[in-house]
Order: sequence, then C-alpha cells, then structure tokens
Amino acid sequence: MKELTFYIEDAENINRKYRGKHIAIVDDKVVASGSNPKEVWERAKKKYPDKKPVLAFVPKEDTLVLLIG
Repeated sequence: MKELTFYIEDAENINRKYRGKHIAIVDDKVVASGSNPKEVWERAKKKYPDKKPVLAFVPKEDTLVLLIG
C-alpha cells in the first residue's frame, strides 16, 4: 500500500506536524487533517473524488507500529 509506505518513510515529519490529529493520505501526500475523522475524510474525498483516501490518527506521543505478515 503506497500510503502506508509514505507514512512510514516520512513518519518523523508527519508525527511532528500532525500530532494528535486525524489525517487523510492519498498516494504520497497528506491531503487533509483535523480533529474529526469524518470531516477529514469528506475533505479528502472532495479534493480527490476518484481516489480512496487512507485515514490515520497521529498519536500525541511516539508509538511503535509493528507490522507482521
């Protein structure tokens, strides 16, 4: 998944800029952010109606994400 790879590769910048917020990622770009995930999704879909944004919540503190598979 391109969006997950983007998040992992740019995690330091994303975590610093969007700490405590929901974000929507399309391809390799954060396209919307905010405190309400539904509003973030709607703004992302409005900007990119033909894409499927990936939503994520950026924690306020550093968090380890372990992918198994």
